[in-house]
Amino acid sequence: WIAASEAALRKPADITSPFRESGYFDKSVASAIGYVFPVTGGQRVDAKVVLQSHEPLRVFMDLFRLVDNDPQAPIHIASGTMLIEPPIDMDSIPDGAPESSRRLRFEPVRDGTYILRIQPELLRSAHYTVGLIIDASLSFPVAGHTGRSIWSAFGAERDGGRRSHRGIDIFADRGTPVLAAADGVVSRATTTSVGGNVVWINLDRRRNTRLYYAHLDSHSVESGQQVKVGDQLGTVGNTGNARTTPPHLHFGVYARGAVDPLPFLERMRTEPQSFTVDLNRVGSWSRTTESNVVVRTGPNSGARVVTTLDRHTPVLVWGASTHWYRVELPNGAHGYIIGATTELATPLRKESVVSISNVLDHPAPQGATIQQLAPGSELPVLGSWGEFLYVQTPTGLNGWLSFE
Repeated sequence: WIAASEAALRKPADITSPFRESGYFDKSVASAIGYVFPVTGGQRVDAKVVLQSHEPLRVFMDLFRLVDNDPQAPIHIASGTMLIEPPIDMDSIPDGAPESSRRLRFEPVRDGTYILRIQPELLRSAHYTVGLIIDASLSFPVAGHTGRSIWSAFGAERDGGRRSHRGIDIFADRGTPVLAAADGVVSRATTTSVGGNVVWINLDRRRNTRLYYAHLDSHSVESGQQVKVGDQLGTVGNTGNARTTPPHLHFGVYARGAVDPLPFLERMRTEPQSFTVDLNRVGSWSRTTESNVVVRTGPNSGARVVTTLDRHTPVLVWGASTHWYRVELPNGAHGYIIGATTELATPLRKESVVSISNVLDHPAPQGATIQQLAPGSELPVLGSWGEFLYVQTPTGLNGWLSFE
Protein backbone atom coordinates (compact mmCIF):
# COMPACT_ATOMS: atom_id res chain seq x y z
CA TRP A 1 0.00 0.00 0.00
CA ILE A 2 2.83 2.39 0.87
CA ALA A 3 4.74 1.38 -2.26
CA ALA A 4 1.65 2.17 -4.36
CA SER A 5 1.29 5.59 -2.73
CA GLU A 6 4.93 6.41 -3.48
CA ALA A 7 4.65 5.18 -7.07
CA ALA A 8 1.66 7.48 -7.63
CA LEU A 9 3.93 10.44 -6.83
CA ARG A 10 6.93 9.22 -8.82
CA LYS A 11 4.96 8.43 -11.98
CA PRO A 12 1.73 10.42 -12.01
CA ALA A 13 -0.47 10.81 -15.08
CA ASP A 14 0.07 14.03 -17.04
CA ILE A 15 -3.29 15.78 -17.34
CA THR A 16 -4.66 19.09 -18.54
CA SER A 17 -7.84 20.93 -17.61
CA PRO A 18 -10.69 20.26 -18.04
CA PHE A 19 -10.15 16.63 -17.08
CA ARG A 20 -12.44 13.76 -16.14
CA GLU A 21 -11.67 10.09 -15.60
CA SER A 22 -13.87 7.20 -14.54
CA GLY A 23 -12.17 4.14 -13.10
CA TYR A 24 -12.17 1.23 -10.72
CA PHE A 25 -10.34 0.32 -7.53
CA ASP A 26 -9.99 -3.48 -7.15
CA LYS A 27 -9.91 -4.85 -3.60
CA SER A 28 -7.34 -7.48 -4.63
CA VAL A 29 -4.78 -4.81 -5.56
CA ALA A 30 -3.09 -2.19 -3.38
CA SER A 31 -3.51 0.83 -5.63
CA ALA A 32 -3.14 4.59 -5.80
CA ILE A 33 -3.41 7.05 -8.67
CA GLY A 34 -1.63 10.35 -9.12
CA TYR A 35 -2.36 13.20 -11.51
CA VAL A 36 0.18 15.95 -12.23
CA PHE A 37 -0.84 19.30 -13.69
CA PRO A 38 0.55 22.85 -14.04
CA VAL A 39 -1.24 25.84 -12.54
CA THR A 40 -0.65 29.50 -13.31
CA GLY A 41 -0.71 31.85 -10.36
CA GLY A 42 -4.14 33.46 -10.11
CA GLN A 43 -6.09 30.46 -11.33
CA ARG A 44 -8.49 28.41 -9.24
CA VAL A 45 -8.21 24.63 -9.17
CA ASP A 46 -11.38 22.68 -8.46
CA ALA A 47 -10.86 18.93 -8.03
CA LYS A 48 -13.77 16.61 -7.32
CA VAL A 49 -13.86 12.87 -6.64
CA VAL A 50 -17.08 10.84 -6.63
CA LEU A 51 -17.03 7.30 -5.24
CA GLN A 52 -19.55 4.48 -5.54
CA SER A 53 -19.26 1.29 -3.51
CA HIS A 54 -21.43 -1.41 -1.95
CA GLU A 55 -19.14 -1.73 1.08
CA PRO A 56 -17.75 0.61 3.75
CA LEU A 57 -14.83 2.47 2.26
CA ARG A 58 -12.34 5.22 3.02
CA VAL A 59 -10.40 6.97 0.29
CA PHE A 60 -7.57 9.40 0.96
CA MET A 61 -6.91 12.53 -1.11
CA ASP A 62 -3.59 14.38 -0.92
CA LEU A 63 -2.32 17.42 -2.75
CA PHE A 64 1.40 18.04 -3.30
CA ARG A 65 3.45 20.80 -4.91
CA LEU A 66 6.60 19.95 -6.81
CA VAL A 67 9.77 21.93 -6.21
CA ASP A 68 11.69 22.51 -9.45
CA ASN A 69 9.41 19.86 -11.03
CA ASP A 70 11.20 17.17 -9.00
CA PRO A 71 8.79 14.31 -8.09
CA GLN A 72 11.32 12.91 -5.61
CA ALA A 73 10.66 15.62 -3.01
CA PRO A 74 7.07 16.89 -3.26
CA ILE A 75 5.75 19.28 -0.62
CA HIS A 76 2.50 18.19 1.01
CA ILE A 77 -0.15 20.92 0.76
CA ALA A 78 -3.48 19.44 1.88
CA SER A 79 -5.29 16.21 2.75
CA GLY A 80 -8.83 14.94 2.83
CA THR A 81 -10.68 11.69 3.54
CA MET A 82 -13.82 10.36 1.88
CA LEU A 83 -16.04 7.88 3.70
CA ILE A 84 -18.82 5.62 2.44
CA GLU A 85 -21.03 3.86 4.99
CA PRO A 86 -23.69 1.86 3.12
CA PRO A 87 -26.94 1.01 4.92
CA ILE A 88 -27.59 -2.58 5.98
CA ASP A 89 -30.46 -2.93 3.49
CA MET A 90 -28.74 -2.40 0.14
CA ASP A 91 -32.06 -2.98 -1.66
CA SER A 92 -33.22 0.37 -0.28
CA ILE A 93 -30.79 2.21 -2.58
CA PRO A 94 -32.79 2.98 -5.74
CA ASP A 95 -29.88 4.00 -7.97
CA GLY A 96 -27.31 1.34 -7.11
CA ALA A 97 -24.38 1.68 -4.74
CA PRO A 98 -24.14 4.60 -2.30
CA GLU A 99 -22.09 7.58 -3.41
CA SER A 100 -19.75 9.95 -1.65
CA SER A 101 -18.06 13.01 -3.10
CA ARG A 102 -15.31 15.38 -2.01
CA ARG A 103 -14.10 18.66 -3.48
CA LEU A 104 -10.71 20.25 -3.10
CA ARG A 105 -10.27 23.88 -4.14
CA PHE A 106 -7.15 26.01 -3.99
CA GLU A 107 -5.83 29.21 -5.56
CA PRO A 108 -2.05 29.45 -5.86
CA VAL A 109 -0.72 32.97 -6.28
CA ARG A 110 2.45 31.78 -8.03
CA ASP A 111 2.96 29.38 -10.92
CA GLY A 112 3.55 25.78 -9.90
CA THR A 113 3.17 22.09 -10.68
CA TYR A 114 0.91 20.01 -8.45
CA ILE A 115 0.08 16.34 -7.90
CA LEU A 116 -3.32 15.10 -6.75
CA ARG A 117 -3.09 11.60 -5.26
CA ILE A 118 -6.11 9.39 -4.59
CA GLN A 119 -5.79 6.11 -2.70
CA PRO A 120 -8.39 3.71 -1.27
CA GLU A 121 -7.90 1.71 1.89
CA LEU A 122 -6.90 -1.93 1.53
CA LEU A 123 -9.33 -4.73 0.63
CA ARG A 124 -12.08 -2.45 -0.67
CA SER A 125 -13.47 -2.06 -4.19
CA ALA A 126 -15.11 1.04 -5.64
CA HIS A 127 -15.91 2.86 -8.84
CA TYR A 128 -14.69 6.44 -8.97
CA THR A 129 -14.92 9.52 -11.14
CA VAL A 130 -12.34 12.26 -10.72
CA GLY A 131 -12.68 15.68 -12.30
CA LEU A 132 -10.33 18.64 -12.41
CA ILE A 133 -11.12 22.12 -13.67
CA ILE A 134 -8.72 25.07 -13.74
CA ASP A 135 -10.29 28.48 -14.26
CA ALA A 136 -9.94 32.14 -13.31
CA SER A 137 -10.15 32.80 -9.57
CA LEU A 138 -11.71 36.26 -9.83
CA SER A 139 -14.90 37.55 -11.37
CA PHE A 140 -14.52 40.07 -14.19
CA PRO A 141 -14.47 43.60 -12.69
CA VAL A 142 -16.31 45.51 -15.43
CA ALA A 143 -20.01 44.83 -15.94
CA GLY A 144 -21.00 43.34 -19.29
CA HIS A 145 -17.41 42.91 -20.48
CA THR A 146 -14.91 40.09 -20.93
CA GLY A 147 -11.21 39.66 -21.55
CA ARG A 148 -11.74 40.99 -25.08
CA SER A 149 -11.89 44.47 -23.55
CA ILE A 150 -8.32 44.24 -22.21
CA TRP A 151 -5.98 46.31 -24.38
CA SER A 152 -2.93 47.04 -22.25
CA ALA A 153 -0.96 44.16 -20.78
CA PHE A 154 0.91 43.77 -17.51
CA GLY A 155 4.57 44.78 -17.75
CA ALA A 156 4.18 47.03 -20.80
CA GLU A 157 6.64 49.94 -20.85
CA ARG A 158 5.46 53.37 -19.72
CA ASP A 159 7.09 56.83 -19.96
CA GLY A 160 9.68 55.74 -22.50
CA GLY A 161 10.68 52.68 -20.52
CA ARG A 162 11.19 54.48 -17.20
CA ARG A 163 8.47 52.36 -15.60
CA SER A 164 6.33 49.34 -16.40
CA HIS A 165 2.59 48.85 -16.33
CA ARG A 166 1.69 47.17 -13.04
CA GLY A 167 -1.78 46.04 -14.04
CA ILE A 168 -4.07 45.71 -17.05
CA ASP A 169 -6.42 48.22 -18.68
CA ILE A 170 -10.03 47.25 -19.39
CA PHE A 171 -11.71 49.68 -21.78
CA ALA A 172 -15.43 50.43 -21.48
CA ASP A 173 -17.83 53.33 -21.85
CA ARG A 174 -17.73 56.02 -19.21
CA GLY A 175 -20.17 55.20 -16.43
CA THR A 176 -20.01 51.42 -16.89
CA PRO A 177 -20.29 49.78 -13.43
CA VAL A 178 -17.03 48.61 -11.87
CA LEU A 179 -17.57 45.49 -9.74
CA ALA A 180 -15.91 43.70 -6.86
CA ALA A 181 -14.00 40.76 -8.37
CA ALA A 182 -14.09 38.87 -5.06
CA ASP A 183 -15.35 39.14 -1.50
CA GLY A 184 -13.25 41.45 0.65
CA VAL A 185 -12.93 44.66 2.63
CA VAL A 186 -12.36 48.10 1.14
CA SER A 187 -9.07 49.27 2.65
CA ARG A 188 -8.99 52.60 0.78
CA ALA A 189 -11.38 54.62 -1.36
CA THR A 190 -9.65 57.87 -2.20
CA THR A 191 -8.31 60.15 -4.92
CA THR A 192 -4.66 60.33 -6.02
CA SER A 193 -2.79 62.29 -8.69
CA VAL A 194 -1.82 59.15 -10.64
CA GLY A 195 -4.76 56.79 -10.17
CA GLY A 196 -7.47 59.41 -9.90
CA ASN A 197 -10.42 57.91 -8.06
CA VAL A 198 -9.10 54.61 -6.70
CA VAL A 199 -10.35 51.70 -4.59
CA TRP A 200 -8.22 49.11 -2.79
CA ILE A 201 -9.79 45.84 -1.62
CA ASN A 202 -8.14 43.40 0.75
CA LEU A 203 -9.16 39.79 0.23
CA ASP A 204 -9.24 37.28 3.09
CA ARG A 205 -6.08 36.21 4.89
CA ARG A 206 -6.02 32.88 3.10
CA ARG A 207 -5.57 34.64 -0.22
CA ASN A 208 -3.32 37.41 1.16
CA THR A 209 -4.06 39.45 -1.95
CA ARG A 210 -5.07 43.06 -2.64
CA LEU A 211 -7.02 44.36 -5.64
CA TYR A 212 -6.47 47.84 -7.05
CA TYR A 213 -9.03 49.78 -9.12
CA ALA A 214 -7.94 53.08 -10.68
CA HIS A 215 -9.16 55.91 -12.97
CA LEU A 216 -12.76 55.53 -11.78
CA ASP A 217 -15.15 58.28 -12.81
CA SER A 218 -16.56 57.94 -9.31
CA HIS A 219 -16.48 55.45 -6.46
CA SER A 220 -19.47 54.38 -4.39
CA VAL A 221 -17.84 52.59 -1.44
CA GLU A 222 -16.04 53.69 1.71
CA SER A 223 -12.97 52.52 3.57
CA GLY A 224 -13.77 49.63 5.91
CA GLN A 225 -16.83 48.56 3.93
CA GLN A 226 -17.28 44.84 3.30
CA VAL A 227 -18.12 43.91 -0.28
CA LYS A 228 -19.27 40.75 -1.99
CA VAL A 229 -18.33 39.59 -5.46
CA GLY A 230 -20.38 41.57 -7.98
CA ASP A 231 -21.03 44.57 -5.72
CA GLN A 232 -20.62 47.91 -7.49
CA LEU A 233 -17.54 49.88 -6.42
CA GLY A 234 -17.91 52.79 -8.83
CA THR A 235 -17.94 53.53 -12.55
CA VAL A 236 -15.41 53.51 -15.38
CA GLY A 237 -13.67 56.82 -16.12
CA ASN A 238 -10.30 58.34 -16.98
CA THR A 239 -9.34 60.31 -13.89
CA GLY A 240 -5.77 60.79 -12.67
CA ASN A 241 -3.00 60.47 -15.26
CA ALA A 242 -5.44 58.83 -17.71
CA ARG A 243 -7.14 62.11 -18.66
CA THR A 244 -5.82 61.91 -22.24
CA THR A 245 -6.93 58.30 -22.82
CA PRO A 246 -10.38 56.84 -23.45
CA PRO A 247 -12.28 55.72 -20.33
CA HIS A 248 -10.97 52.47 -18.87
CA LEU A 249 -10.39 50.63 -15.61
CA HIS A 250 -6.82 50.04 -14.51
CA PHE A 251 -6.99 46.77 -12.56
CA GLY A 252 -4.10 45.53 -10.46
CA VAL A 253 -3.44 42.49 -8.28
CA TYR A 254 -0.87 42.62 -5.48
CA ALA A 255 0.41 39.53 -3.69
CA ARG A 256 3.84 40.23 -2.23
CA GLY A 257 4.18 42.76 -5.02
CA ALA A 258 2.39 43.35 -8.30
CA VAL A 259 1.50 40.22 -10.28
CA ASP A 260 -0.09 39.77 -13.69
CA PRO A 261 -3.89 40.05 -13.25
CA LEU A 262 -4.68 38.25 -16.52
CA PRO A 263 -4.64 34.65 -15.16
CA PHE A 264 -6.93 35.83 -12.33
CA LEU A 265 -9.52 36.92 -14.91
CA GLU A 266 -9.02 34.85 -18.06
CA ARG A 267 -11.84 32.33 -18.41
CA MET A 268 -10.87 28.81 -19.45
CA ARG A 269 -12.83 25.93 -20.96
CA THR A 270 -14.48 24.16 -18.05
CA GLU A 271 -16.55 21.36 -19.62
CA PRO A 272 -14.65 18.08 -20.11
CA GLN A 273 -15.17 16.17 -23.32
CA SER A 274 -17.61 13.27 -23.22
CA PHE A 275 -16.51 9.67 -22.85
CA THR A 276 -16.31 7.97 -26.25
CA VAL A 277 -14.90 4.65 -25.03
CA ASP A 278 -16.83 1.73 -23.57
CA LEU A 279 -16.89 2.26 -19.79
CA ASN A 280 -17.96 -1.36 -19.31
CA ARG A 281 -14.41 -2.44 -20.12
CA VAL A 282 -13.02 -0.72 -17.02
CA GLY A 283 -11.78 -3.39 -14.61
CA SER A 284 -11.32 -6.04 -17.30
CA TRP A 285 -8.74 -7.20 -19.83
CA SER A 286 -8.55 -5.90 -23.38
CA ARG A 287 -5.86 -6.28 -26.03
CA THR A 288 -4.35 -4.16 -28.77
CA THR A 289 -5.67 -4.53 -32.31
CA GLU A 290 -2.61 -3.26 -34.18
CA SER A 291 1.16 -2.93 -33.93
CA ASN A 292 3.03 0.08 -32.53
CA VAL A 293 0.24 1.18 -30.22
CA VAL A 294 1.62 4.18 -28.33
CA VAL A 295 1.40 4.24 -24.53
CA ARG A 296 1.58 7.76 -23.06
CA THR A 297 1.90 9.22 -19.58
CA GLY A 298 -1.44 11.02 -19.91
CA PRO A 299 -4.66 11.04 -21.94
CA ASN A 300 -3.51 13.52 -24.56
CA SER A 301 -1.37 13.34 -27.67
CA GLY A 302 1.20 15.70 -26.18
CA ALA A 303 1.99 13.48 -23.19
CA ARG A 304 5.34 11.73 -23.05
CA VAL A 305 5.61 8.31 -24.75
CA VAL A 306 6.17 5.43 -22.29
CA THR A 307 6.49 2.61 -24.82
CA THR A 308 4.83 1.04 -27.85
CA LEU A 309 2.92 -2.25 -27.89
CA ASP A 310 2.76 -5.09 -30.39
CA ARG A 311 -0.50 -6.36 -31.77
CA HIS A 312 -2.52 -8.58 -29.41
CA THR A 313 -0.78 -7.30 -26.26
CA PRO A 314 -3.11 -7.82 -23.27
CA VAL A 315 -3.78 -4.71 -21.18
CA LEU A 316 -5.79 -4.39 -17.97
CA VAL A 317 -8.10 -1.38 -18.19
CA TRP A 318 -8.30 0.57 -14.92
CA GLY A 319 -9.82 3.85 -16.11
CA ALA A 320 -11.26 5.83 -19.01
CA SER A 321 -10.93 9.47 -20.05
CA THR A 322 -12.57 10.80 -23.24
CA HIS A 323 -11.24 8.45 -25.98
CA TRP A 324 -8.40 7.02 -23.87
CA TYR A 325 -8.03 4.06 -21.52
CA ARG A 326 -5.73 4.08 -18.50
CA VAL A 327 -4.14 0.63 -18.62
CA GLU A 328 -1.72 -1.62 -16.82
CA LEU A 329 0.72 -3.50 -19.03
CA PRO A 330 1.73 -7.13 -18.42
CA ASN A 331 5.01 -5.93 -16.85
CA GLY A 332 3.16 -3.74 -14.32
CA ALA A 333 3.80 -0.40 -16.04
CA HIS A 334 0.90 2.04 -16.41
CA GLY A 335 -0.10 4.51 -19.09
CA TYR A 336 -2.80 5.65 -21.49
CA ILE A 337 -3.69 4.26 -24.91
CA ILE A 338 -6.32 5.30 -27.42
CA GLY A 339 -9.40 3.16 -26.88
CA ALA A 340 -9.96 2.59 -30.61
CA THR A 341 -6.72 0.57 -30.73
CA THR A 342 -8.12 -2.07 -28.34
CA GLU A 343 -10.70 -4.83 -28.31
CA LEU A 344 -12.09 -7.25 -25.76
CA ALA A 345 -9.71 -10.11 -24.95
CA THR A 346 -11.79 -12.87 -26.55
CA PRO A 347 -10.07 -16.07 -27.82
CA LEU A 348 -7.86 -15.63 -30.89
CA ARG A 349 -7.10 -19.33 -31.41
CA LYS A 350 -6.38 -22.50 -29.44
CA GLU A 351 -3.04 -24.04 -28.53
CA SER A 352 -2.25 -27.49 -27.12
CA VAL A 353 0.55 -28.14 -24.63
CA VAL A 354 2.83 -31.07 -25.39
CA SER A 355 4.22 -31.58 -21.88
CA ILE A 356 3.41 -30.75 -18.28
CA SER A 357 3.18 -26.95 -18.19
CA ASN A 358 2.54 -24.29 -15.57
CA VAL A 359 0.20 -21.35 -16.08
CA LEU A 360 1.68 -18.38 -14.20
CA ASP A 361 0.19 -15.25 -12.67
CA HIS A 362 2.80 -13.00 -14.34
CA PRO A 363 4.64 -13.21 -17.69
CA ALA A 364 7.97 -14.01 -16.06
CA PRO A 365 9.79 -17.26 -15.18
CA GLN A 366 9.52 -16.41 -11.48
CA GLY A 367 5.74 -15.98 -11.68
CA ALA A 368 3.62 -18.03 -9.29
CA THR A 369 1.85 -21.10 -10.67
CA ILE A 370 -1.92 -20.75 -10.72
CA GLN A 371 -2.60 -24.08 -12.46
CA GLN A 372 -0.59 -27.02 -13.80
CA LEU A 373 -1.63 -28.47 -17.15
CA ALA A 374 -1.39 -32.04 -18.35
CA PRO A 375 0.03 -32.84 -21.82
CA GLY A 376 -2.58 -32.40 -24.53
CA SER A 377 -4.51 -29.67 -22.69
CA GLU A 378 -6.10 -27.31 -25.19
CA LEU A 379 -6.16 -23.63 -24.26
CA PRO A 380 -7.79 -20.53 -25.79
CA VAL A 381 -5.14 -17.87 -26.48
CA LEU A 382 -6.21 -14.32 -25.57
CA GLY A 383 -3.00 -12.44 -26.34
CA SER A 384 0.79 -12.46 -26.07
CA TRP A 385 3.68 -10.63 -24.39
CA GLY A 386 7.25 -11.50 -25.30
CA GLU A 387 7.70 -15.27 -25.06
CA PHE A 388 4.45 -15.71 -23.10
CA LEU A 389 0.91 -16.37 -24.24
CA TYR A 390 -2.03 -15.04 -22.26
CA VAL A 391 -4.37 -18.04 -22.01
CA GLN A 392 -7.51 -19.33 -20.37
CA THR A 393 -7.23 -22.63 -18.50
CA PRO A 394 -9.84 -25.43 -18.67
CA THR A 395 -11.12 -24.26 -15.27
CA GLY A 396 -11.65 -20.69 -16.49
CA LEU A 397 -8.57 -19.06 -14.95
CA ASN A 398 -6.54 -16.57 -16.98
CA GLY A 399 -2.76 -16.63 -16.84
CA TRP A 400 0.53 -16.76 -18.70
CA LEU A 401 2.09 -19.72 -20.48
CA SER A 402 5.63 -19.78 -21.83
CA PHE A 403 5.81 -20.99 -25.43
CA GLU A 404 9.62 -21.24 -25.67
